[in-house]
Amino acid sequence: MPVHANRTLRYVAVLVVLAAAVLAVGATTAERRALDAESEYVDHRLEQQAACLSDWGTDEGAGPSRDAEIRQVTLGGVYVDVTVPYAYTVGTGDDRVFADTASRATYVVTPTTTTRVGGDDVAVC
Repeated sequence: MPVHANRTLRYVAVLVVLAAAVLAVGATTAERRALDAESEYVDHRLEQQAACLSDWGTDEGAGPSRDAEIRQVTLGGVYVDVTVPYAYTVGTGDDRVFADTASRATYVVTPTTTTRVGGDDVAVC
């Protein structure tokens, strides 16, 4: 078999494996799982800082919109970039400060796992 035919077969095989990875998880499922995981991450981080916050919540505020986008598909999983808005209030009375912001992160989603591999550290206090 000619060398270029072997190379073509390898490319086709890689494409089939990548397509199988996407189908195994599903684009919408991967995005939803990554968004849910980031919402949980932000909630957890805000709860850890509750002593200095008078109010907080995810998917709130006038900041960026909740969003997910598939960045890359590899044999190791589907890489999904997410944005999860959150708002918080520091202080009380006239000294209150309101903040609307968002957490941005990247997740690798496989059929059995959703792993945060990078992103913002939610530290508001």
